[in-house]
Amino acid sequence: MTEKMAAPKVDVTKLAEMDKHETIKYGDKENPKTIEATFRDPGYEMLMKIRAKQNIGNNERDYAEMINMINENVIINPRYAFADLNKKVRKTEETKEVELDGKRGKKPHILMKFPGYREALNLTADIRGVDGADETLAVLKALNKDVFRHVDNPDKPLDMSFWSENGGGYDAINEARLYFAEVMDHDGYASTAMQAVTFLSECI
Repeated sequence: MTEKMAAPKVDVTKLAEMDKHETIKYGDKENPKTIEATFRDPGYEMLMKIRAKQNIGNNERDYAEMINMINENVIINPRYAFADLNKKVRKTEETKEVELDGKRGKKPHILMKFPGYREALNLTADIRGVDGADETLAVLKALNKDVFRHVDNPDKPLDMSFWSENGGGYDAINEARLYFAEVMDHDGYASTAMQAVTFLSECI
């Protein structure tokens, strides 16, 4: 007599019944777009591991790793990975030149260089520390190192003396956040990731 194979402990055929299908809207009023996405409840243990990245100690979070874990465990369709997303950054999005509102009527020009999805996400989230402390200086220094460049010398990072002379540092941070958002949402990824974060709050 043939021995029956034991039934699996988890009925994987039922997993899809827990999925949530969403139509994600992105773009702007002049050019509205949508993307179809599917989210899956990752289970309570993984959910708590994801949420824990919002506070990793020492007034720090790892927002990008939280989103990376969401890519791997929550967004079932489309499938995303930072490495693939970085490869899809268009040539026209790799850099952006902006004019800032400086001090005493100055209008400094800077070049911004996209640092990759992981760093862009963390820089966007790090303006305020976990306990609400002002982390603007640390973020500006990180942007100087990895994002901001001289227009006439794209390989030369900015430093704090540039902002002392010209002003406009706060304006530059806001411009960087807008730039990152434009790059990361040109195909709806950022909007999809944010909707996945909202979905996770429904799974608690």
